[in-house]
Amino acid sequence: MNRLLLSLAVVSAFAAPMALVGCGKTVKREDPNSVRDLSGNWNDIDSKLVAEKLVADSLRSPWADNFTKAKGRIPVVKVGRVTARTNGDAIATEIFTNDMSRAIINSGKADVVAGATDVEQTRAERADQDKNASESTRKESFQEVGADFLLTGVINVQDDQEGDEKVKFYSVDLKLVEIQTQRQAWLGNEKIKKFVKR
Repeated sequence: MNRLLLSLAVVSAFAAPMALVGCGKTVKREDPNSVRDLSGNWNDIDSKLVAEKLVADSLRSPWADNFTKAKGRIPVVKVGRVTARTNGDAIATEIFTNDMSRAIINSGKADVVAGATDVEQTRAERADQDKNASESTRKESFQEVGADFLLTGVINVQDDQEGDEKVKFYSVDLKLVEIQTQRQAWLGNEKIKKFVKR
């Protein structure tokens, strides 16, 4: 009897960890630029590719060169709000606006100023420095660079589904408005269509 209990104890000792191993999760690191569509929903690669394509299209149009010729400097852009109109998709628009800011800066054809959230933080920091920083290191107010253009947009999502087949359609519309004149300097659109079969 003791031998049977001992055998059961040994089997249990080995079986429990093996059962846990069988229920484990596998994690594999991937290149951030690799393309992997799991659900067909908007993802990081969609964000990066659409941002780069639309910014490149924008900078091929004459607004930036015309501004530089007229003013003797490159234009300053503020990347504003991009709204996602979806029926359940979770789209992190801040990733998209950051991708656009990066593409504009890397082009060298325009400068980018801080968006609303960053502006609040830097203004609070300046106010704090007015009270606490030494005069030689304190940053003065009224020295901000004003934007010449505001870039805003919308991501519209439309799904079409029949049984286990679905088409995911994304339409990204951006517009660049000259702040002083309200003139629309550029309008851009990029579409993505994905077929998903379950």
